[in-house]
Amino acid sequence: MTRQSRAELREELLSRLPRWYTPWLHLAFPAASGLGIAAFALSRVEGLRAWQLACVPLFLAFGNAVEWHAHRGLLHRRTRFLEVLYVRHTPQHHAVYVADDMAIRSARELALILLPAYGVLALLALTSPIALAFFGLGQPNLAALWVATVVSYVLGYEWLHLAYHLPEQGRIGRLWLVQALRRHHQLHHAPQLMQRWNFNVTVPLWDLVRGTSYRAPGASVLPGALRRQP
Repeated sequence: MTRQSRAELREELLSRLPRWYTPWLHLAFPAASGLGIAAFALSRVEGLRAWQLACVPLFLAFGNAVEWHAHRGLLHRRTRFLEVLYVRHTPQHHAVYVADDMAIRSARELALILLPAYGVLALLALTSPIALAFFGLGQPNLAALWVATVVSYVLGYEWLHLAYHLPEQGRIGRLWLVQALRRHHQLHHAPQLMQRWNFNVTVPLWDLVRGTSYRAPGASVLPGALRRQP
């Protein structure tokens, strides 16, 4: 797509938003509810043992694998009954934001970046059988740690993804960690690479495991052949 066609698509997508849409509420509600749930879950932990705490990195690695599979399998491929996820991501999000033009123009574009406001609660509900299984096995601490890890991981995903799409020279965009992780996600936004490479949005652990981590040669974030032509 040309710069003009991408601008037209951006305006069309924003025009579809309801008039009552509030970007800051979209950002604040998942954060407040997620942090509240995580805090409550952790308050239920009693007599924590070292081996139980050691399960948290395993939970995080599992979340990273799920992130990779969901991104690759649902967001970049049409799946029956879940086509809305593909449409929202590939023909829309990737069409508006390309590798050398990642930044949002206005706060209302949070609707094009963030999960739906109910996303944290929905993902918690989907993963609740695992928490219930831990509880049923007599491991309430693991159930609480699982819940806290799930909501924390989803919030981390949301905040990092948003950070990558903020202006690079802004206060957040200049942070070293954001710059380092943005390069990985930025390459994923190259049209030639998005279907095969860099599916992790948070830490590219599972991209490394599955051999889908693409690194641009040389110092440039993007090789010259992948730079968008005007």
